[in-house]
Amino acid sequence: MQLTGWPEYVSMIYLPIILVGLVGNGLSLYVYTTPNMRKSTVAFLLYSLSICDIFVLLFALPLYSISYLPIWDNVYGAWSMRRMFIAFSTKFFYPLCMTAKTASLYIMVVITVERWIAVCRPLQVHIWCTFKNSVRIVIAIITFSIILNFPKFFEYQIGYSDALGYWPKRGILDAEEHWWYYISYFIIISVIFDYLLPFVIMFIANMKVINELRKSRKERALLTTSLQKEQNTTVMLLVVTILFGFCHFFSMALKLFESIFKDFLNRHNEYFEVMIEVSNILIVIHIGTTFFIYYFFSARFRNILCYLFKKRSNLPDNSLTDLNKRKLLQKSDSICTSLAKTSPKTSMA
Repeated sequence: MQLTGWPEYVSMIYLPIILVGLVGNGLSLYVYTTPNMRKSTVAFLLYSLSICDIFVLLFALPLYSISYLPIWDNVYGAWSMRRMFIAFSTKFFYPLCMTAKTASLYIMVVITVERWIAVCRPLQVHIWCTFKNSVRIVIAIITFSIILNFPKFFEYQIGYSDALGYWPKRGILDAEEHWWYYISYFIIISVIFDYLLPFVIMFIANMKVINELRKSRKERALLTTSLQKEQNTTVMLLVVTILFGFCHFFSMALKLFESIFKDFLNRHNEYFEVMIEVSNILIVIHIGTTFFIYYFFSARFRNILCYLFKKRSNLPDNSLTDLNKRKLLQKSDSICTSLAKTSPKTSMA
């Protein structure tokens, strides 16, 4: 299989997905930073998730796209700027991207558990799902993500020679020289904490939520409007979670396949390269498209976003009287409060 020009082609696929994802997550932040939304526990988790997703995309942009775009001169030269950029991006942006990805993953797990509590344990919601607990959990997740991914800063080194210039080379990730690291961390720890543990938690929680939703279908006519909206939010988050599982399953399967058939993959590394790119693209697609799920599945998310844009574009401050401004702010707060109470949004990879 000839892969001449493959990195350049793939970089052109990454670029629009990452840019759309940055815009989408930026709009999500715009919605969830409204004053009353910041008081909602779910909104805070989704706000934190969007921030982590933005960092994933920002670090992925130079790592997977800019490094291989056809914008560099003398791309194959020993001292080309692209070789130097790739070397430093691999050394520094790769571990930062993986750290943000881990934080995003476990915030998604927390959101899934929160949905399970809201649907299956509604009496405990106000005890367990408090704003302070959410802040503590997010801080703990960020700390855990930094600790878990800290060894990745040593997986690659920046090679240098007079003949070749700079290039990325394997550090402790070299399976032949550091087999203990490759087996214990890259395979065992990575598979457990990056894939199996979060997937098991999310699968069990989602199955319980789905079963509860099936039971409540018969009683749907008796539900209050508030409870029906809560169920709609849960369905939206289930869609996000299913997309998350689909896009990350290939990555988990690839990691397991690599650990079992390492020699095979080394002999056919061009095929392995293609599978790695497909896995990365699926993860980026998940992170970049969650905004559209929020928009199409949540009427409240859609309404508040449209309202905020209309307020800025059609009603400039210098055209409003003080009374109209107060009425407008009261209406905005009313919408935000309604949205916060029904826990609108979502998730995340």
